[in-house]
Amino acid sequence: MTTWPSLSIVIPSFNQGRYIERTLLSILNQDYPADVQVIVSDGGSTDETVAVLERYPQVQWWSRKDNGFADAVNKGLFAATNDVIAVQSSDDFYLRDAFRLTIEPLLHDSELAVSVGCDIYLQPDGRTFTCSQLDDHEITPRSLLMRRVIPQHCAFFRRDVLDRVGVLRPCIYEGAEVDLWYRALHFFRGQFVPWHTAAYQLHPQQRTRTSDRWYESLVRMVELCEADREYSKAFRLTTSDKRDLYQRWQILSEHRAGKTASVIELIDRLIESPECTEETIAFLAMHGLIPKTGTLAQKRRHPNHRVPDFGWYLHADARAVA
Repeated sequence: MTTWPSLSIVIPSFNQGRYIERTLLSILNQDYPADVQVIVSDGGSTDETVAVLERYPQVQWWSRKDNGFADAVNKGLFAATNDVIAVQSSDDFYLRDAFRLTIEPLLHDSELAVSVGCDIYLQPDGRTFTCSQLDDHEITPRSLLMRRVIPQHCAFFRRDVLDRVGVLRPCIYEGAEVDLWYRALHFFRGQFVPWHTAAYQLHPQQRTRTSDRWYESLVRMVELCEADREYSKAFRLTTSDKRDLYQRWQILSEHRAGKTASVIELIDRLIESPECTEETIAFLAMHGLIPKTGTLAQKRRHPNHRVPDFGWYLHADARAVA
């Protein structure tokens, strides 16, 4: 008989009362055969968040001022008591069977410590969406930075990770969760699971924004690890990868700023460089910055693609077995 691990889910929250009940229901209505501890670490919301939380006695929560995202998550992680842990945003939510699909690989591979599903980007209208690519590759420190970042809202990890690398570092201003994954993957194996397991809600008030501070945080994250003997012994980013990351960040920043001429110039310069790799071409194509060609254009839709049911948690059969 399969013994599923107990699960703790930490939800950092601040003034997302419009969305947080959906997040909670997408957790509470999962068909999962082990204990699920739900922890909401709220930073003193002044909207309807507390009123929503008061309706769910099975949820462990508090509402008091904190020092931002990393502090809120860390308070929740210190309260988490179960074997497998996840951090979910208060405006994002899980899709049907997310727990089973993502945690099952941990049952069959004792060396696997970080298991990650793929996400769907949901527009503010709640109907229009874009599916991310379904991946199943192993996640390493390098692939995290150079291929695909772990979507926090789709990730589950063993408690051993925190015991080894600690919690989020507040000194990483933007992307503290990415820094956690980066440190963990120096010592633990990670794997993508080729299923869409969570929806990433796009809206004007969301926490995550790409800014000048993202690259600053990325540099600090890498430098801190490379200055540490234990981390640097396990992995170091090459000089060419560091250069490539900077060029990619420049292009994405200009693209988000709507500076089309600058984007074209930067891409042309990068592609004409003898140092440009197929990996970089694939990255640019994945972000829609250049047309897909060759094998990228011919790639077939993954058989696990499904039309997402964003209201599954409201259905009478919400606890259907995967």
